[in-house]
Amino acid sequence: MIKRISYISVLILTGALCVSSAWGAKASVKKTAKKKSSSAVYLPKPTGDVQEDLDKLLSKKLNLVGRWGVAVMSLDDGSLIYQHNSGSRFIPASNTKLFTTAAALEKLGPEYSYQTEIYACGPIDSAGVLDGDLLIKGSGDPTINDIATMEDWADNIKAMGITEISGDVIGDKGDFLPEKLVSIIPRSANKLVRPKKRLAWRLSGLSFRENVVVVTLKGGRVGQPVNYSTDPPMSINIKNLSRTIAGSYSTVNKKVRNKDGTYTTKSRRVYNNGKAYASFDGATLKITGKLAAGSSKKFTFIAKEPESHFARILAELLKQRDIAIKGNIRASQEHPPIRENNTSLLYVHYSEPLSEIIKVINKKSHNLYAESLLQTIGAEVDGEGSRERGSSAERGIISQMGLGEVDLFDGCGLSRQNEVSPLQMVNLLKYMHEQPYWDVFYKSLAIGGIDGTLSGRFSQPDFCGRVYAKTGSIGGVSALSGYLTAKNGKMFAFSIMVNNTYRSKLARRIEDYICKLLIDNLS
Repeated sequence: MIKRISYISVLILTGALCVSSAWGAKASVKKTAKKKSSSAVYLPKPTGDVQEDLDKLLSKKLNLVGRWGVAVMSLDDGSLIYQHNSGSRFIPASNTKLFTTAAALEKLGPEYSYQTEIYACGPIDSAGVLDGDLLIKGSGDPTINDIATMEDWADNIKAMGITEISGDVIGDKGDFLPEKLVSIIPRSANKLVRPKKRLAWRLSGLSFRENVVVVTLKGGRVGQPVNYSTDPPMSINIKNLSRTIAGSYSTVNKKVRNKDGTYTTKSRRVYNNGKAYASFDGATLKITGKLAAGSSKKFTFIAKEPESHFARILAELLKQRDIAIKGNIRASQEHPPIRENNTSLLYVHYSEPLSEIIKVINKKSHNLYAESLLQTIGAEVDGEGSRERGSSAERGIISQMGLGEVDLFDGCGLSRQNEVSPLQMVNLLKYMHEQPYWDVFYKSLAIGGIDGTLSGRFSQPDFCGRVYAKTGSIGGVSALSGYLTAKNGKMFAFSIMVNNTYRSKLARRIEDYICKLLIDNLS
């Protein structure tokens, strides 16, 4: 039986959930000076009856932790093994990505590949002079991350004999509308420097390495401007008003209180390396302040205009290969930008197939990739790559799957307007299990105890590798949906969602408990 839980006891528990390796083992809570005692929250020891055990767990007492919804479905016959509030709507957080990637596989297919095209908008004479613009047309590819990829593009253009571009280098967004992603800390697929502050990602049909720019400043010769570098390299304007100084030590005195209440003054030497600053508006890098010789400092920015940012990177690589650029470097101001007369396709870059891209989205819960994929669905269905058109097209695809109406308004799950039911989620998982691309979808999910966002969960030998699922977490929301393989070898679809919770760690432990209970006892 579950012990009686008071509202106060739930609030004061910091550990929240006490689960030992032996199911339902009790844990003691130390007395404090302020409170006489505190009762812990125990999970019921399973009886082997899934219905009875989950009913006990999901009683009104657990509602103090949040509002719960659970659905478990057999993949053999589609029967519901267990449900609790399964038809109620919940904010799914990053479980939204399951709908996004499923809709993309349904509409685009697992072999779908993005194409980024480079055009010569004018004739090329015998001296290698392109009499016109060089245009890079995007198709929404979020995976162009490696500078070696663009170096290969520049090498190919050089190999074509082009020596000069008399016009502009233009970045074109294609059918996509530039949009901001909700301000978050970027989760780079390429392990760039992680900024501490929150940045607003820019979405576009043409982007490089998530539009992140890292500027490194380093003190050089004393009296000279501070040295700088940008990652990626870009053709930009530089205003370097900084100066390198000789570093020096100073003595700082600080009073320290002793145990007996007296104070002692302690001195320590502090190295003064100056204060240097960098600002970047997408076209101009401005460096000010002072930095000691040998010292370094890093700054992280998000490019404000992804299309011109992309063009600046390629332009710099072309210049490094002695290809002169006489015009400007900019984003396209017209749509479509390609002029039919004297326009020729120079190069096409193909991304990895969708089957690989959705692994990044579902295993790593990559928000920018998910939003870009939603825009791609909009571009393919309605001719406009935007969040609004993509969401509308996705809802239509989900409806055609027979899942009813879903309230989905972004691709990654940051929107609190998103609402789905656990029953719709398991029906989606059942539908995907019956499709020819099922294996692609299944392998895109994080594996419990092995990789992705589940690498640190279900790591015990009895459960490792048995849960393939998508996590979800934003303020007040936790979710876990996917597939699990019971110890008898049968596979089940499940969805666990909790809203209105301020105990996310506790919610995740309960999610894990439910999955382990199902793995042990489903037949």
